[in-house]
Amino acid sequence: MPRQTDVVLEDILNAIALLDSELAGHSEVSFARTLFVQRGAERTLEIISEAVRHLPDDLLALRPDISWTDIRSIGNTIRHEYRCVDPALIWSIARNDLPPLRAAVEDLVRRFNP
Repeated sequence: MPRQTDVVLEDILNAIALLDSELAGHSEVSFARTLFVQRGAERTLEIISEAVRHLPDDLLALRPDISWTDIRSIGNTIRHEYRCVDPALIWSIARNDLPPLRAAVEDLVRRFNP
């Protein structure tokens, strides 16, 4: 059964907000030393990745500035290559890639719900 687009977009925004909140008290060094927080961040990125898989391509095409293919694939990488996931990569994604993703998803929400 297809998921409702507005619900999926909200799931992504909620996941980004959760990750931002949980990482707020961490530096990259403290994040790298806290395995449980790393695993939570990885799981949250998996959720974002899976949610993006449920968005229609024509909607994603409205924001070509976002690498939707990379977002869709990161979840599989984290799930299947879990032994090789670099905490620095997860930190970088959370700090550098999620803010533009949040802005893009907020834009899509406005377009979807004018």
